[in-house]
Amino acid sequence: MSAIHAYKILIADDEYLIRWSLSQALSQEGYEVISVEDGKKALEAAKTNHFDFVITDLVMPELDGWQVLETICQGQIQPPPRVIIITAHGRDETKRTALEKGAWAYVEKPYIIDRIKDILKGNLTRSDDLNSH
Repeated sequence: MSAIHAYKILIADDEYLIRWSLSQALSQEGYEVISVEDGKKALEAAKTNHFDFVITDLVMPELDGWQVLETICQGQIQPPPRVIIITAHGRDETKRTALEKGAWAYVEKPYIIDRIKDILKGNLTRSDDLNSH
């Protein structure tokens, strides 16, 4: 199945298997995917390439996902990509904070692949994410 729109996606996660499996799944859907292992490399990549989405883990070495989200939402990356937060440390308060700080969506590990595919295909909107959980 090919993507309706071939979004360019940056994945930032320090867990190799998460990066690899998500990259493989999204590439098979027709998306152009680049992956990095920390927030510092994510911001470096986002400053030199245009991405439609940045999918970032919250807890990473160097710079964490909060710092990635903040940098993007402050307009330091132009044009700003939409940020999808992924985390294994999910709580309602964390989700609420992420969305209030400007995240496009929030997905809890380990079941992220199908949910992210739905988000990218437009099957889930930001308001769905605000009202779920």
